[in-house]
Amino acid sequence: MKSIIVEKNEYASLVSPQRNQNIPIYNWHPFKHSYSKELVENLITEFKLRQGSWVLDPFCGGGTTLLTCKQLGINSIGFDILPFSVFLTNVKIETYEDVEFVKELKLFRDNSKVNDSQIVLPDIPIVNKAFNPEVKKVLASLKHNINKIQNTKTRAFFNLGFLSILESVSNTSKAGGFLRIVNRDVSAERIHHLFLEKITVMTYDVLRHNNSKNFKRVSCMAKIADARKLPTRRRFEAIITSPPYPNRHDYTRIYSLEMIFDFISNNDDLKKIRYETIRSHVEARKKYEAPEYLRPTILIELISQVKKNGTNNPQVVGMLEGYFEDMYLSLREMHRCLKTKGKIGLVVSNVRFAGVNIPVDEILSEIGLQVGLSPKAIWVARRRGNSSQQMRDYKRQPSRESIIIWEKN
Repeated sequence: MKSIIVEKNEYASLVSPQRNQNIPIYNWHPFKHSYSKELVENLITEFKLRQGSWVLDPFCGGGTTLLTCKQLGINSIGFDILPFSVFLTNVKIETYEDVEFVKELKLFRDNSKVNDSQIVLPDIPIVNKAFNPEVKKVLASLKHNINKIQNTKTRAFFNLGFLSILESVSNTSKAGGFLRIVNRDVSAERIHHLFLEKITVMTYDVLRHNNSKNFKRVSCMAKIADARKLPTRRRFEAIITSPPYPNRHDYTRIYSLEMIFDFISNNDDLKKIRYETIRSHVEARKKYEAPEYLRPTILIELISQVKKNGTNNPQVVGMLEGYFEDMYLSLREMHRCLKTKGKIGLVVSNVRFAGVNIPVDEILSEIGLQVGLSPKAIWVARRRGNSSQQMRDYKRQPSRESIIIWEKN
């Protein structure tokens, strides 16, 4: 396996979403768990894809793969278990009539009055910590007015603008794998201004895109689905994706503010999604059996060492076991969906627990062999620091973030 590990320092900034922050449409929402437009473009070139090819993203997240494919004239389908990710992706890849936006934007500019709303936010602990009563009242009133927009596409567009300002008007901050409580103390009077500012920028992006006349006819859509059991019979030329890393990051918590509007009704709804996600965090539960899966020897040895060293959470061992079992199922589905000689580019990061380095990229490469995927390379893009606790106890030992390249036999 060592022979296929290749240093690709030029990809260091491409496996992060930082570069997307200044690119119209890509930056409509500050989705932190993604990669750059340039990474997708590079993989499309590497895989020799052409206009009319089909690309799959079974963990579509912030929609970068699908949006890049659309702009290059490549067909694509994305899936994600998180409803907000599917919504975000579909709003980004939609084609719009900008006249409708300009008309609705004027109505919102002319009416900033806060009215009592029938909208009741789900009874989730984070809600009262995130928003003070006055902010909640303004948000509910604004959401009520957005819900009155008749045109479905326009309503979704304005909803995304609304969801994209939530963190900035809350007492929360997305930090690593957590939604931390901070003392931001935003004035409720600022909310309407921030919303109008966001929608104005988004509308300008659409106007500029529509005026470019650079339209390519493609099929692209995202749907809610589990990567371990994909609802498609299509065969794809390539898969470009990034699964959750086994680093205990729980997306249902990180994006819980976005989820409380439209996507869940109560805390039980949120927990149901949390329990059914890939076992990359300790609260996810086993969902599917994988009787054919064979645990790689290296994984057995490393988990034994983690047990011996001890962790601050005894559920970490089960999480690691479950993660690679779930990824076996996901890779099996990817293999099923690929055409012969089809390629996969999968971004993943190694992790460290109890001072033990878990080479996720190498282990997944080996698991891919079990389902008929031939590992061609592991491109090491960069090395990431460990948690403060890991560095305190075991010193700084960065873990690599890599792109695994497979081909279907």
